[in-house]
Amino acid sequence: MSNKYPLNSLFLYLTDRCNLRCSHCWISPQFSDQHQDGIPIEPLKKAIRDAKNIGLQSVKLTGGEPLLYREFDELLYFLAAEALSVNMETNGTLIDKERLAVFKKTGISQISVSFDAGSADIHDAIRGVNGCFDRGVEGLEFLSDSGINLQVIMTLQHKNRAEIPAVMELCKKYKISSLKINHLLPAGRAKNNFERGENLELEELQTLYGRVAERRGAFRDLDIFFDLPVAFRTIDDITRSGACECAVLNILGILSNGDISICGIGQAYQELRMGNITRDSIPDVWRRHRILKDLRRSLPANLEGICRDCIFKFQCLGACRANAYAVNRNLYAPYFLCQRLSDANGFPASRRINTGSCP
Repeated sequence: MSNKYPLNSLFLYLTDRCNLRCSHCWISPQFSDQHQDGIPIEPLKKAIRDAKNIGLQSVKLTGGEPLLYREFDELLYFLAAEALSVNMETNGTLIDKERLAVFKKTGISQISVSFDAGSADIHDAIRGVNGCFDRGVEGLEFLSDSGINLQVIMTLQHKNRAEIPAVMELCKKYKISSLKINHLLPAGRAKNNFERGENLELEELQTLYGRVAERRGAFRDLDIFFDLPVAFRTIDDITRSGACECAVLNILGILSNGDISICGIGQAYQELRMGNITRDSIPDVWRRHRILKDLRRSLPANLEGICRDCIFKFQCLGACRANAYAVNRNLYAPYFLCQRLSDANGFPASRRINTGSCP
């Protein structure tokens, strides 16, 4: 089992609190600007050591805001001693010279900082706290010459659809290696965005995707990834960036209370939790839990809708399975954007297994 399906990565949702109130967050943590206990540190260390026996190579630190985690520094030093690759997702507002020193001593592999605009008014409005843009920029200033691989993550909606060029310039100024542009997901708080019509429709996403492609030449040192399903993307882009594979067959999430899930989606849906690190062994859960066993048997064969008929299903596995569950309460439902494209008769025939309609 561990050879065919190695547990490559753990996603650690260190705390269920955040010091921002982002309108598009699919996890929807409670607001706090105080340090939190989060995942119990000693059971977490044991879980990580055990996971190394079944393939663990990397860890992603996320949340909530991971820098609110009370044991953050201790965890980073432990991960460095275990020789694991460490990536972190943060809003950047809590980075200072002391944090930077810990990052450098522990050799963190990548830090992804979220920016939804190149100006304070739009960014702060989306993220719900005045001043968070300026504090995030201060964080980038600390990181810029650190030698750490840096990424900026931007999530698109109506408020910031014109902000992509400004965010690209921000990346250039602070020596960011890559920019990941996400579309809005109808989960967590972002459900409200969809209800208010603040999400971008298919045509708008395709237009922005094309404009970004046109501007790539002016940002040769910036690796730009526009996170859309393969049906929307050019062959050149797919060749360069891959097919957006869902990692559900090779990851586990550990939530802030120690619960184990397929990823952070377990925070919203108790039925996707598969034990707790204080009482359950990561290798036992990985090898024996019915949810994971069913996913291994059923992906991509049991994908539904247009995903069943897509030539890329063996690579992308239907895109994000957590999102499919959030929208349809079904781990095998089609990815919502792909199905909308198919329903509008816009799914490219060249990317279908069958040229007729999808059953």
